[in-house]
Amino acid sequence: MNGVDIERNIAPFYMAVMLELERRRLHLGISMQEVCDRSGVADYFYSKALHASTPSGRQAQWRTIQDIVDALFPEGYDVVIKPKVGMRLDPSQLRCKIKFAAAAAANPKLQRELMSEIGKAGAKARIAKYAAMTPAERKRIYKKAKETRRQNRLLRAQAGQITPRSKRAMNGARACVVHAATTAACCTMDGIGSPAE
Repeated sequence: MNGVDIERNIAPFYMAVMLELERRRLHLGISMQEVCDRSGVADYFYSKALHASTPSGRQAQWRTIQDIVDALFPEGYDVVIKPKVGMRLDPSQLRCKIKFAAAAAANPKLQRELMSEIGKAGAKARIAKYAAMTPAERKRIYKKAKETRRQNRLLRAQAGQITPRSKRAMNGARACVVHAATTAACCTMDGIGSPAE
């Protein structure tokens, strides 16, 4: 059985349960071997059950998962299942979420480094995508971005939250704020750029 076949046989719900167990282990700050000892399963079994989609992984039976749950939640637990927008959990997403959870539990700095690494990879992919675009496609994206920035500046101006940078950008074209209760402008501009009396 190859790796692709193994991944297809692992239920997303199983991976979601194992992800939450791994987050609990990281929160408690105990090793995977200690989880095995507390739950009474074979050495290194927890790691195999967590990464069941790998060639050396093993999907745990529900009775074994219950033993692991009892070891990680000795005082009891509640289970909540809620709707989620997006695709179901797959092996690659599970590995990514485990990395995030481990980085956050170990050191916030490690989490920032992981986010920086992901951001750099995303930037490289975006540069490659832009390089493959035609000039017309790039121009369309730049035009849309420019319009979005302009709309955001106007919204911040109306909310009274102009940043120094956006204030400089709006000096030449200051928008007249319309009062919410009326449709009349709150001020008008005379020929020299100051409010008319």
